[in-house]
Amino acid sequence: MVRFNACNPSRGPTSLIRTVPVCAAIWLFLLPCAPPGWQRRVILCLTLCLHSAQMSIVENISLLDRLFNREELMLTFKNAAAAVFLAASAIAAPAVAQTQLNMATVSQTSDDYQFAIALSNILAKDGQYQLTPDGGSGTVKGLRSVAMGRMQLTPIGSPHYADAVAGQGSFKEDPERLINAYKDLRALFAIPTGMAQYVTLANSGIETLGDLEGKRVGIGRPGGNGGRVSQVLFSTYGLDADSDYSPEYIDYTAALEELGDNKLDATLVWGGVPQAGVFNLSRQAQVRFISPEPEKLADFRGAISNGDYYVFREVPAELLKKAYGDDVVADGPAYCWTFPMMIVVSKDMDEQTAYDITKAVWDNVEEMRASSDQLSLLDPNTAIDALSAELHPGSAKYFREIGLLK
Repeated sequence: MVRFNACNPSRGPTSLIRTVPVCAAIWLFLLPCAPPGWQRRVILCLTLCLHSAQMSIVENISLLDRLFNREELMLTFKNAAAAVFLAASAIAAPAVAQTQLNMATVSQTSDDYQFAIALSNILAKDGQYQLTPDGGSGTVKGLRSVAMGRMQLTPIGSPHYADAVAGQGSFKEDPERLINAYKDLRALFAIPTGMAQYVTLANSGIETLGDLEGKRVGIGRPGGNGGRVSQVLFSTYGLDADSDYSPEYIDYTAALEELGDNKLDATLVWGGVPQAGVFNLSRQAQVRFISPEPEKLADFRGAISNGDYYVFREVPAELLKKAYGDDVVADGPAYCWTFPMMIVVSKDMDEQTAYDITKAVWDNVEEMRASSDQLSLLDPNTAIDALSAELHPGSAKYFREIGLLK
């Protein structure tokens, strides 16, 4: 009988050194596979320490036969075989790594926030992506966050992105390194949903933008595009922020609360129809929308940077009544300024991820629309209209597949 020990003349010290790790590995592997019972496991450990390098293979098997009855011994090897199979399966099966995505939004009552929620739910179905909406970064802060790699997606208006890469408008104070980073962003698509709406209480006596003289007006968060554009629009009515009205830089949600408490006379909000915050306010008090006149559009475009991207969208009185019922005063259509709202990402986002996100939206556009009334205007046919940022290659691939891009 051949023995694995130092006294065996056919095995030298080198053979012994090689044998010990092999035996030890076998015993250590079998140990957790053995049936319950700590006494026998102690015996196995002692056997490992004292005998594994001095016993033949036959003697090792004989020792197992003495320590366990046949049923226990078969269970041990069965467990060991199962462990080998599971380990091999784990190695063979490809690991699916979930990609974490963060998306900036204007506010928790805005349509792009509802868009992010709907997209998150669709992407979660296959488990490959987890998208988390940020409820209230605003487009300026959101663009900066994506440019600096803190977020992966953000909405930004086409004219405002053009401002960003030119270092003007809300971005004129940004450092050069950040302006250069904006140039490295790419558009996935545009969502024609949001618009700027001015709302007041029906009993305020305010019916036109010209009536805002001497009033307290919420114009969005500090540094946001909404406030800058609102001041330009009001200037076409001869209203100066320094002397003719009191601009209040305040988040849309808080502004609507202050409007309801009569701390503001009117406020800007962003979103679709119905707008969630306005809807909640209308349940407390009747509201009215204040509109720019369509004939003011040319003056407005001439006064604002990248003005050609701006339009006045008409909202029929019937739609307002359908959205808010008798809680809104609507003697005629309302007009709201808007522009294509792009979803932008870093140019370094890999092509497959950009493709998957784009496909998730437009292959499931009916589900997106059904998730919120604010997304009812989503339309793949306008998804690449009036983009001021270069289209990401992953998105371009999708739009070529569905025939919107050649």
